[in-house]
Amino acid sequence: MRYSHIERLSPPWRTTASWDEANRIIRALVERQASRLGYAGSLASSVYLGLEIGFGFLDELCLETCPHCPDPCCLSASPWFDYRDLVFLHLNHMDIPPRQPVSTWKATCCYIRPRGCTLDRFFRPWICTWYMCAVQTANLRNRRIGQWKEISRIFSEMKARRKEMEDEFIRVITSSRAVKMLDNEQDGE
Repeated sequence: MRYSHIERLSPPWRTTASWDEANRIIRALVERQASRLGYAGSLASSVYLGLEIGFGFLDELCLETCPHCPDPCCLSASPWFDYRDLVFLHLNHMDIPPRQPVSTWKATCCYIRPRGCTLDRFFRPWICTWYMCAVQTANLRNRRIGQWKEISRIFSEMKARRKEMEDEFIRVITSSRAVKMLDNEQDGE
């Protein structure tokens, strides 16, 4: 099947049913493979801890810039959760947001309110956790170069760990042992 450019830009799991099903499957995989997902889980935990450090910088920066912004990025951005986001949330045994932030690439995020995002930073899509607008970036680069370097290092490291976490998760769930377990369950054994 050939997809249009617009379809490729649309978020996965746009309907409530597909969102719930994707999360049900990932949750089941995490539960069934818990004994083999230790390394992936430790990577997810280390990403959480790294983000916790980075969020302090970002919260401070947002307090300085966002309340005065004439064009808040959250109103024009179309963020969504990808597979890596969901694996991160499930491996950390976090509550899953009720749905994707947007259903199409042109939609406005359903979690934005006049006072900001209703999702805690840890429960947001990755793009929302690390994104800095041009004003924030210039603020850090020009006035706080040390913080800029530190936050850049932290988020670069967390990005690499997230990829490694996803790769390890996929390695475990696609191993012959995991696939055999799922096949046996489907066969009713």
